Amino acid sequence: MATVREATYDLLRALGLTTVFGNPGSTEEPFLADFPDDFHYVHALQEASAVAMADGYAQGTGRPAHVNLHTAPGTGNGMGNLVTAWHNRTPLIVSAGQQTREMLLIEPRLASPRAVELAQPYVKWAHEPARAQDIPAAFMRAYASAVQPPAGPVFLSLPMDDWDRPADPPPQVRTVATRIAADPDRLRGFADVLAAARAPALVLGAAVDRSDAWPEAVALAEHLAAPVWAAPAPERAVFPERHPHFRGVLPYAIGPLSETLRGHDVVLVVGAPVFRYYPYVPGDYLPGDTRLLHVTDDPDEAARAPVGESLLGDAGLTMAALRELLPAAGRAAPSARQRPAPPEPADPPSADALFAALADAWPADG
Repeated sequence: MATVREATYDLLRALGLTTVFGNPGSTEEPFLADFPDDFHYVHALQEASAVAMADGYAQGTGRPAHVNLHTAPGTGNGMGNLVTAWHNRTPLIVSAGQQTREMLLIEPRLASPRAVELAQPYVKWAHEPARAQDIPAAFMRAYASAVQPPAGPVFLSLPMDDWDRPADPPPQVRTVATRIAADPDRLRGFADVLAAARAPALVLGAAVDRSDAWPEAVALAEHLAAPVWAAPAPERAVFPERHPHFRGVLPYAIGPLSETLRGHDVVLVVGAPVFRYYPYVPGDYLPGDTRLLHVTDDPDEAARAPVGESLLGDAGLTMAALRELLPAAGRAAPSARQRPAPPEPADPPSADALFAALADAWPADG
C-alpha cells in the first residue's frame, strides 16, 4: 500500500510541480527525505528568499510554484514576500511543516498552534488536513484554488508524522479553468457606451500582462483612438511605453488622478483596481462628467471600487471581444507624448584629469 508521502509525490508529479523552493527544518524532513530524482529542490538561505524565488519562477513560467516553509518561524519569515505574491496574483502553493499530531495539544517546540490563521489574509485558502490521508487531496484543492482567477497563494500546514501513514486511493488529477469570459449582454452594454464616447481613455493594469494581452491592448487603443495610462502602482509593464498613445502612469492620489482624467467622458479600466491610492490627497474620484467602466477577473476588486460599473472577465478575452463589437473611431488618434531629448553624451575625462581630481580630494595628511 502506498504511503501518504508516495501518493503526494505522485500527485505533484502529475501536476507538474516538480520544483520545490524552500529552506528546510526538522518538521519538513519527513517530506523531503529520499527526495525523488525527478524533482528539483531550490535551497534558499532564508524563507523570504524562497518565497520571492518561487514568485518569480511562477510569473516567469506562467505556472504555479511550490514553496515549502519551516512551520511557524519559516512562515513568519516568508510573510513579507507572501504579501507581495498576493498582490502579484501569483499562483503559489505554500506548504509548511507542523509538529507531530500526538503532541499538538501541549504545544511543543516548533508547533504552530494557529497555523491556518498565520498566513491569512494573504492567501486564497489555508488548511491543515484533519487526517493524514487527506494531504494528497488537499494539494489537489490547493492547486485548483491557486490557479483559478484571481490567481494567488494558498497555504497548507502538514504535520510531520503524516507522511508514512497508509494513503487512501489517490485523488483524481483535475484541470480547472484559468480565464473568465465576460457576460455577453453586459459586454455589449460596455461596447455601446464606448461607441458613443466623445473622448474615451484606457487605463490598464497588471492583468493585461498576466494574460499576455499586449497585442489586444494595442489593438483596442488604436481602434478607439484613445490615450492609454498605466494604473497607479502597476506590478508589471502593461503597454508598450514607446507607443504614441501611451501617457505614462496615473498619479497615485485621488485628487491628482481625477484631474489627469479631466476631459475624458468615458474611462475604461482593464485589469487593475479602481484605484490603488497613496497617499491621501482628497478630491473627487472622477471628474463630474466622466463615466468609468471596469473590467476585472476579481469580484472583490469590483466590489470595493468607489466608482464605476464592473464587468467580470479576463483582460485579454474582454478587450478582444470589445474590439469586435466596436465600430472604428471617427476621430484622430492622440498625438505622441512629447518626450525630452536625451542629453548629448559628454566626452569621458582623461586619466590625467581623473588622477588630478583624486589628488585634490585626498586629505593632505592621507
